[in-house]
Amino acid sequence: MNDVELRQLLTEKLAILSADNLNLVGQFIDKLTHQEVSNKSDNYLTEKALEKWQFLVKNNQEMDNTNPLSENEIKIIWQFLSQSHRSRPVGLARGEFTISDDFNEPLPEEVLDLFYPQ
Repeated sequence: MNDVELRQLLTEKLAILSADNLNLVGQFIDKLTHQEVSNKSDNYLTEKALEKWQFLVKNNQEMDNTNPLSENEIKIIWQFLSQSHRSRPVGLARGEFTISDDFNEPLPEEVLDLFYPQ
């Protein structure tokens, strides 16, 4: 999906949201933006692109119609959001807990009775 298609898809999705849901999206973006941008406050371009995107989501219109989100700003936003939802590395908690050898064995009857009383 290219940037133009992504912009169109986002616009369509935002247009069908109820006011309450749009407000929730705005709150989520506020929280995400404040947390992440405060961690990366030295990145001026990211901050400005996110501000424009935040305004677009909250108001369903561009902040400045003569200066809409550029292709580069959309890429910055996409990179920012994909980084903030990156999964944890495999093996991060290695050695912090152990799994017993009988982990895959059937549960004892007294435990099953707690979940499936007869």
